[in-house]
Amino acid sequence: MPKVVNVTGKWEGSVTMADPLTLPQARLIEEALDTPKKNEDGTVWLSAMDEKRLPALFGCVTEWNLKGLEGVTLENFPASPRKASHKLVEYLFLELMKIYTGELETPNA
Repeated sequence: MPKVVNVTGKWEGSVTMADPLTLPQARLIEEALDTPKKNEDGTVWLSAMDEKRLPALFGCVTEWNLKGLEGVTLENFPASPRKASHKLVEYLFLELMKIYTGELETPNA
């Protein structure tokens, strides 16, 4: 049964995620778990993290119902304002991880 995730903040609304996941969807999530290359100072750009996670989200979200994000695709997903955009990706990916690992086994991410 699909999982509806409520979203607050700049792009308020909900998204519907596949549940259970298929093997190809699980592979997309696993590919997103690889840490992007770190900068010389040891940091990772938020954009690099989001770029790894967005294909998994688009492969697993079956319906986007977010204000201001009508017709959203991987190619037109907003990257600004940077903090709000990253917060949305991070939140949705953590919710996706709950499906992937099971609600009680979600790792600290």
